[in-house]
Amino acid sequence: MEDKKWKIKTLLWGAGIGLITGLITAYIKIQRAESKHEMVHFNSKDTAKVGLAVVEILKKLI
Repeated sequence: MEDKKWKIKTLLWGAGIGLITGLITAYIKIQRAESKHEMVHFNSKDTAKVGLAVVEILKKLI
């Protein structure tokens, strides 16, 4: 019998992977800032870099 909840499972897996990736990215950013004795600041340039990197990784996976 075909699993009828495949769409929900796919969305949940994607959300989970996104959550984990975001937490790891934030943790790394915090560690770098602490090692330089700075505060974490987000700007559009950094956000765009991370977004493009994620898109490139997704292209390779799909």
